[in-house]
Amino acid sequence: MINADSMTVKGHPRDKQIAKRYVRTEEAKASFGMEESTLLLFANAAGALYQLPKITLICQKKLEEYMKHLYKVPGTGKYVKKKLVRVGEGSVMYSIGRNRFIEMARAAGAVYKLQSSVYVSLEAFDEYIEQFREKPVEMKKPLWKKEEV
Repeated sequence: MINADSMTVKGHPRDKQIAKRYVRTEEAKASFGMEESTLLLFANAAGALYQLPKITLICQKKLEEYMKHLYKVPGTGKYVKKKLVRVGEGSVMYSIGRNRFIEMARAAGAVYKLQSSVYVSLEAFDEYIEQFREKPVEMKKPLWKKEEV
C-alpha cells in the first residue's frame, strides 16, 4: 500500500532509507536549491531529463554525477565548474579515505601546492581513476538473444 503523503511504501521495514532514482522537477528543485529553468538546463546537459507525456522526470544519479564538480558561488545564482579542490573535499567527493586520496592524487600527478595549501586537479584525478575501471562481463544467461546480422 502506498502512502500518498510521504511517498513511501507502507509496511516496508526500511521505508525511510529508500532512495528515489527518478524524481519530479519540483522535488529536484527543492533538493538542489535552484530555479526550475536552471535545473532543467543542467538535467538536459547531464542526459538525466526524461519527458513523459504528462510529467517530467529527472534521474537523480546522473544529475548528481554531472554536478559533482560544480560549485555555487555564494551571493549569486551562478554555478562554476571546479577544477581544483582541497584534499578533504576531494576525499569526501570520491568517498575515499584522506590518505588514500592523497596517495592516488600524487600518483596521478594532480597535486598542486600553493603557498601552504594543497590542491588536487579533478580533471587529472578523473583521468587517472578511469584506468581502474573493470571491463564489462557478459552474462551467462542473457535476458534476450542478440540479433544475428
